[in-house]
Amino acid sequence: MKRDGKNVSFWENQAQQEVIQNYNETNFETIIVGAGITGVTLAKELQNRGHNCLLVEKENPGFGTTGGTTAHINNFFDSSYDEIIKNFGEESAVLLADAAKDTIRYIKQNIVHHHISCDFNECNYYLFSADEKQSKKLDDILEAHHKVGIDTEQTFSIPFSLEFKKAIEIKGQAQFHPLRYINKLLKEYIKNGGAIATETHIKDFENKDGIVTLTTDNDAIFTAKNLVWATHIPPGNNRFSVLLAPYRSYAVTLKLANPVKSMAQTADLYDPYHYARYHKSGNDYFLIVGGFDHKTGDENDTEKHFEDLMKYVDDNFKYKEVVTKWSSQFYQSADGLPYIGKMPGEDNIYISTGFTGNGMTFGSMTSLVIPDLLEGKETELSKLLAPSRIKPLASARNVFDEVVNASVHFVKDKFTADKIDELNELNKGEGRIIKYDGKTYAAYRDEKSEIHLLSPVCPHTGCTVAWNPSEVSWDCPCHGSRFDIEGKLLNGPAMTDLSKIED
Repeated sequence: MKRDGKNVSFWENQAQQEVIQNYNETNFETIIVGAGITGVTLAKELQNRGHNCLLVEKENPGFGTTGGTTAHINNFFDSSYDEIIKNFGEESAVLLADAAKDTIRYIKQNIVHHHISCDFNECNYYLFSADEKQSKKLDDILEAHHKVGIDTEQTFSIPFSLEFKKAIEIKGQAQFHPLRYINKLLKEYIKNGGAIATETHIKDFENKDGIVTLTTDNDAIFTAKNLVWATHIPPGNNRFSVLLAPYRSYAVTLKLANPVKSMAQTADLYDPYHYARYHKSGNDYFLIVGGFDHKTGDENDTEKHFEDLMKYVDDNFKYKEVVTKWSSQFYQSADGLPYIGKMPGEDNIYISTGFTGNGMTFGSMTSLVIPDLLEGKETELSKLLAPSRIKPLASARNVFDEVVNASVHFVKDKFTADKIDELNELNKGEGRIIKYDGKTYAAYRDEKSEIHLLSPVCPHTGCTVAWNPSEVSWDCPCHGSRFDIEGKLLNGPAMTDLSKIED
């Protein structure tokens, strides 16, 4: 398979996945766009309930963030329960905690029922502080966990070679190999008659008179009563361009010389935080370490984040060898919770987005929410996660910050692009926004010294893309759309490629 960047994640294999076009009709009850963990799990769940579905994927299953996750399955989130209680109330926090525990059970049931071999392990998580301020935050988290029923206690040792001031042990976590998991679910879905179309890009869609019509790049036209965008962020220019902020996180997998006593996960309370977990595959043991997050498109030297990550690794861990390193994208919501449910203003279009760093949990939790909504059942959980919700105190500041960030990029990028006189200043493997002969280009020189020229204007809202040297891609700093060196769309919310400029 392949994924949306140059670097290969720990989960990828080198075999190219075949194109799957498995459908005998073009009209369906529900169409799901996106074959990551959200879309694949939802398609299988809807099939289990007797729904007639089509799963559409622009590339191959797991191409996006599912292929680049660190595959934590947690019953707590990047927004801590003390923050959730403050913003949404204790009753809502308890509801979310129960849903998180239900989600872990749901994943485990899928694994057992379908005999999925995916390195699944249940384990505990060790969250720790490094100073007094962090210790106060840790105390708040511990108190909140007791309120919402997450089994947590203070501990005086952790199974990692990390120094800490104070630590808590959070029970009931899990982890797995995400691509083995979704590929087996997908195999079961297809075996039972599930329709799927991979390497199929949605060029346009229309929602009229209760029917959604999708037009694809291979001239296929599909219709359905319902549409679910399981694409990490819904495409097009809508309110979620403001309510979601794109970030990149960096990860490395290290092979260990010796076995570990038990699987475990850990993180500190820095901002951005560092995280690590053990992983066992066959007879081999690994350590996956990540962190050094930043806003997508805001960093010119993305390689430095890998260098900083490796320095952190070398300063804190012993290992046999580096296996692989990669980065991946996530979207942070304005109020800390995901948006799962009906698209505001639509009766038959659904979205699932804003998972922050908890994609495996929230992506799977989608199958506990949207199927009920499709069957006309509104639950307390669906009300809590509804995309139409408005939480001014929780989200106003974050929304304002993201609007300012996007606006600054829009203006600054239009008028202060690097004034470079000659294309030949580009080194091999380098990309820059340049001005040449009175025009602005996104220019990249490949290893054969050939120049690739693109329009630098993101087709989503007109921001100027930025070069990401570590993943060899053009990334939009406003809303996170990403493109390869040929201008091909890698990630939305844009729906079209960057325009090519013939040199």
